[in-house]
Amino acid sequence: MIEAMFPSKIFDTDGQLLEALKEGSETLQNITDMFAPLMKNFRIYFFWEQEKTDFGTTRKYIVKEHSAAPILDDTERAGLPYDHRNMCKFESRTAPGYRLVVAALMTYTLNAPSTIARRWVSATEMLKAKRATEAAELMQ
Repeated sequence: MIEAMFPSKIFDTDGQLLEALKEGSETLQNITDMFAPLMKNFRIYFFWEQEKTDFGTTRKYIVKEHSAAPILDDTERAGLPYDHRNMCKFESRTAPGYRLVVAALMTYTLNAPSTIARRWVSATEMLKAKRATEAAELMQ
């Protein structure tokens, strides 16, 4: 029925994107494999839906906890008491999960300037060392 109302370019339920996002897909695995080495450069907080999404005739999780929030070193994780559609739609500042998400964002925001400053110093030192090595090689 949805396909009849929308052109396939707008809403393609059988499209490549949905295939790529299926659990166990090669595309999703490739993305994960490429991101894994970069994770140490970021503060990561995983959130997952704790309620099943209502599809009218059935209710199910869109993204299961183990996929949405893998247990990894140096990451944080928490479930939010919403379904997939509503986990980022807080009704108010007192809604469950709102304070948790805001606290994570505030922590990351407050820590960002010092983290960025350290990374700039490190990058500058690495660039100086690289240039010194290149200059030494040219002098030989």
